[in-house]
Amino acid sequence: MICNPGAANMRRDAAGEKAMSDRWAVLQLQMNDLDLTMLPGIGGRLWDVTFQGRSLLFQNPDLDGLPIDEANLAGLPTRSPQFGFPLWGGEKTWIAPDTSWTDGAPYPALDSGAYQVASSSDDHVEMTSPVCPICHLAVTRRITLKTANSWTIDHAVTNHGHSPRLTGIWSVMMIDAPARIGVAMENPTIHPVFGSAGPLVSRYRGCVVANCSRKQEFKVGLPNPGGETLIGFDKGELWMMCSVPKAEQGDRYAHRHPVEVFNSGDYAYCEAEWHSPAVKLMRGDTLNFQQEFRIWTDEDPSDAPESIITHEEFQSCMS
Repeated sequence: MICNPGAANMRRDAAGEKAMSDRWAVLQLQMNDLDLTMLPGIGGRLWDVTFQGRSLLFQNPDLDGLPIDEANLAGLPTRSPQFGFPLWGGEKTWIAPDTSWTDGAPYPALDSGAYQVASSSDDHVEMTSPVCPICHLAVTRRITLKTANSWTIDHAVTNHGHSPRLTGIWSVMMIDAPARIGVAMENPTIHPVFGSAGPLVSRYRGCVVANCSRKQEFKVGLPNPGGETLIGFDKGELWMMCSVPKAEQGDRYAHRHPVEVFNSGDYAYCEAEWHSPAVKLMRGDTLNFQQEFRIWTDEDPSDAPESIITHEEFQSCMS
């Protein structure tokens, strides 16, 4: 279809909204220079974010287009055998804590299963998972294109089991490296999770920055008092901000920290990971979590969030 550059547009596979026979078929939302690509057939992913022709999310070249056998996911090729699950790429909803996973892998029905497209229009795509036979949870993901430089992701997790369970929503975005990921905070604090970050994660006045500039495996947990995470690409010329609700008194997180940063030692990607507060999710209850994303360039700083304009040192320590 021919896209009107001044309006939101959607392109979809001919299989239609209710079922997509090709697991690799994608849907796209587009407005001006911003293009969001969804992959319903593999975990309902936000598969890519393209801005001004630049692809920003990682897609695993070792897995691209391969047949999917959910009973033999461990048999797929990987350069990271320490993780017993496929590293597809893009952004997805995982369930925290990971200590509740089976065999150290995210629930296959939710991470690698085919999601149904529940609804779609020129400005949104909503995808729903099957009910996981292991954890009895189901995930709904709604990606909404707001403007030519912003979008939201709404996650909803519903407990279809008979028992309550500790549940946190865990959004994991695999980002093309090199990139820098920063969080502003008055008292810069770094909590190592595994691996050795060394000088790649640094404290600055008012923020912590992970410089994911080379392959070196590490993971750190970070506070996120302002609810904002800044991601820098290139040499500080392209920026993406993720905003989530600020933590409230009494909030607890399944991994202790609301933000985690992972850097791969095997592939050219890093991860920005955001957690909702964890709750005891009762039978039939639904947990919700929303992320707001904004993207801009140094050439047009007027698109930057107000918090960046008033907190210039945050962006400067990322450059």
